[in-house]
Amino acid sequence: MNRDTDQYEALYCEGRSDTISPHHHRNRYNLYVIGALTLYLLYGMFSYVYSSLPFIQAYDLEAQAKQEGLVFDDNIDLEIHEIFDSYNIQTVNFTLISLIVIFALEFLYSFQVDSISIAIPGLITIPTPVPIWVLTLLIGMLLPFMYFSLLVSYGNTGDRDEKMARTIVQKCDKREHESVLILVGDKHVEPIGEKLDEEGWEVEKERTNNTIARIKRRLGFS
Repeated sequence: MNRDTDQYEALYCEGRSDTISPHHHRNRYNLYVIGALTLYLLYGMFSYVYSSLPFIQAYDLEAQAKQEGLVFDDNIDLEIHEIFDSYNIQTVNFTLISLIVIFALEFLYSFQVDSISIAIPGLITIPTPVPIWVLTLLIGMLLPFMYFSLLVSYGNTGDRDEKMARTIVQKCDKREHESVLILVGDKHVEPIGEKLDEEGWEVEKERTNNTIARIKRRLGFS
């Protein structure tokens, strides 16, 4: 929003409706949804704390876009159940079983030691007063979030990119938009840009300068 927005007619933002639908893979899907809701909760808490700081001014992207005269649309992505359906079932099962095994091993390990120790193998071990059951409890609580995060990060089949690009084109055709801004996660920039380019759009792709994202790109993770 720091650029000159006069030439643009709309801002399309990665997002979906607020509805979460049921799924026939009930247990695996419900665990996935709990992970998604955990992420939303963390985002909400961080946003609240961040905007409450005295030297930070709250920022509302939708309000800012509308103030600039842009149509704002954040319903272009797959729904939660559609994202889950896009994953390979073997990937879903392998991820879940791996996390359950890790939790089970940590649970059994908690019966052998009393507290958490920080160790550098072969060099030093630093004991702490933190009971080992705290770590076990933390892993158990975060298991749905880790399950969700791993699938979102590494189970992507490209269906979301296809859906977002197709939805943007359809809505632009319907609204007769010829120049728009699109805001999506960094890993979606290239594939969505390529698909829009194939549809005849002139695309200017801009990747994030976030340090973590740049490291991931350098390592080939996105």
